[in-house]
Amino acid sequence: MGTANTIILLLHPITAAAILGWMWWQYGWKKKSREMKGVSRQEELLRHEKIGERILQAAIISVLIAFIARYYTGMGLLPGSLHGFTGPIGIVLLYIMARWGRNSRKDKLQKAKHGRAADLLIALMVFHSFLGFLYIFEVL
Repeated sequence: MGTANTIILLLHPITAAAILGWMWWQYGWKKKSREMKGVSRQEELLRHEKIGERILQAAIISVLIAFIARYYTGMGLLPGSLHGFTGPIGIVLLYIMARWGRNSRKDKLQKAKHGRAADLLIALMVFHSFLGFLYIFEVL
């Protein structure tokens, strides 16, 4: 495999690692929100919502990078591993969680769902990352 192909294939893990760190930092909102009150909490909540939408967009781009890299390097468009199949599923779950978060101001049930979904996504994120780490050795 050529150097250009290797670099192209590594774009997804690099962007994904940055997004995972960003998600972990965003997940810290649960603890932070309990300590804040008043106007500062409202401002932080707005920031939290904006960052959540940006994380969703960045995750979609990262998955698209993975598909494009596979296609460009001749590996085919469809994923060939459990890691590859769980990526789009994770995006769907992240999208659902973001929608629950957006609706959580109006509905307390949505707020609870958003918090539980965040817990689940963190666990799935660790699992997906581990599968990706193993898959790098197969691809490269």
